[in-house]
Amino acid sequence: MKWMHLQLKVLAVFLFFVSCFAAAEDYQIAPAANWVKQHKLLTPEIPRDQIKDGTFYLMLDTQLQVSEQAPQQRFNRTVMQAVNQSGVDYISQLNIDFDPNYQSLTLNSLGIIRDGQYIDKLNSAELQVLQRETDLASRIYNGTLSLNVIIDDMRVMDILDYSYTVSGSNPVYQHFSTMRTLNWSVPIVQQFMRVKWQKPTPLYINFMNGESPVTKTKLDTGFDYQISQHNEPTLSSASEVPHWYSPYKEVYFSEVNNWQEVVNWSLPLYQSAIEVSPAIETIARQIKFQHADLESQIVAALRFSQDEVRYLGLEMGTNSHQPTPASETLALRYGDCKDKTVLLISLLKALGVEAHPALVNTEDRKRTASLPVSPSLFDHVIVTLEHQGKRYWLDPTISYQRGDLEHLAQPNYDVALIIKQGETGFTDMFTEPALKRIQVFDSYQIPEGIDEPVSFSTQYKYGDFEAISRRSSIAENSLKSIEDDYREYYQDTYKGLQTAKPMLVESPKDTGQLITNEHYTIDDFWRPEGNDFQNDFYASEIQNSVYKPEQRERNNAPMWFRYPNNIETTIKVTFTDSNWQFDDEQVTVDNPFFHLEKRVTFKDSVLTLYFDTVLSRIIFQPIK
Repeated sequence: MKWMHLQLKVLAVFLFFVSCFAAAEDYQIAPAANWVKQHKLLTPEIPRDQIKDGTFYLMLDTQLQVSEQAPQQRFNRTVMQAVNQSGVDYISQLNIDFDPNYQSLTLNSLGIIRDGQYIDKLNSAELQVLQRETDLASRIYNGTLSLNVIIDDMRVMDILDYSYTVSGSNPVYQHFSTMRTLNWSVPIVQQFMRVKWQKPTPLYINFMNGESPVTKTKLDTGFDYQISQHNEPTLSSASEVPHWYSPYKEVYFSEVNNWQEVVNWSLPLYQSAIEVSPAIETIARQIKFQHADLESQIVAALRFSQDEVRYLGLEMGTNSHQPTPASETLALRYGDCKDKTVLLISLLKALGVEAHPALVNTEDRKRTASLPVSPSLFDHVIVTLEHQGKRYWLDPTISYQRGDLEHLAQPNYDVALIIKQGETGFTDMFTEPALKRIQVFDSYQIPEGIDEPVSFSTQYKYGDFEAISRRSSIAENSLKSIEDDYREYYQDTYKGLQTAKPMLVESPKDTGQLITNEHYTIDDFWRPEGNDFQNDFYASEIQNSVYKPEQRERNNAPMWFRYPNNIETTIKVTFTDSNWQFDDEQVTVDNPFFHLEKRVTFKDSVLTLYFDTVLSRIIFQPIK
């Protein structure tokens, strides 16, 4: 596969620490509140053959108090032992995150246990509040602060024991929800999960990948729910799995129990921001003037929201989920996914097209539909609409997207929750792509003489998101850089290859494809093989599309393959000498995982090799 040189332009100074130190009043030091339940620490023998990062986890404790009268409080206690020097490096510096827009941080305890003696570190450790914008590479500012803790005099076999409480929760969420992983790839001696629920409404508890006993104690209002685990067996995930796959046991607590409640929560957030202001009407009139048919107007509105409004997220406080009004985003000419979504829906509304937001999870993807109900599961929002009986998915955050409505590369996060009155569940997002992902046309002109140079030309037609990715790469790195990379790619196979003509790039407006045309000459094309000379012709894009798993015993874990991955390769070899002879051949492989077709024909001194492959969606199912 051609290597695509993609340079990430990220300023390191912005990626991690952005601002100077904040004032000390951003946090306080005080003992844990009386409602917190303290647990006795156990110190068993260290299972050294299972230790990673030199750290042995003795306790993970999370406790929440939720009521209608007071801010939500989350208490966390972590106890871990530095088994070797790697462990000392790993645990001697901590970062405790909180959002100052609606949260306050209290450091409850900080100490180390050495030879059975507790040494308080609250006075000697270096404590500084830093602003860490860890999502700046994605152009998102969230305003999160982090209490950076550097522990002094940490030694091998020391046990670090620290706890803190974060008070407050994002007011944009009307309902409580939280989750916790309950088994890990490393040994953990004790785990505790507790929710002190002091509201009259029900709290729903659900598990994924197994269950644990839940102790339920009645309170004057609500219940006290507790989970206690000791020496839970470790679990390791298989390699080469999809991003959405997780074999780990998880517990979910939520105040909502159906997706319609999430829709009802989201609706007013978006409805209040969607508007057809005079400025938006002006843009819509311009689009109508320039594009006669509705399909072209829809694409023009999408293109405007993609190209004329840059992506930038200021997601402090309620802005994490509350969209900016469309007219304000238009005036600012920047916004995040929800802002650009609202603007696009407003433009479409002005054009007479009904469209709706659609919440997706770009990491959990298809797994999202099987997870317990929670409004906090989603990390992205796009636009959906129906036109002439067909549903379309439009993402206004995509750059370098081209093509008419029928050829638009439509995002696929497997499932989406459409924010529309009456929606009660997820909608399947899969849309069969209109074009193949990659089409390759290789042409070789073979002269009579063995020592004569061979003319080689290749045309790549990139469709769907592959075209977007390649177009973005050219914009980022320059056409000359891409041309040099491609030449070096072929020189790995043909040492005597040189460029005959500069690379030509085309971009048809209707299909949205990116087409590259390359022309080379190859010296020393033939390789000696005994008394003969030979060479091989490969459909390299197809050859690299399927691989053997490194881990054969997968415990029912699914295996990841790109999908859709429709690739077609045609290789034509034209011989000047008419004495060549080849047999025709046809092979078809069709199974639940992929379809492969191979055809070999020889006519009028032209050898044609044709390969076509399609990977099936079923490839994502568990492989036993």
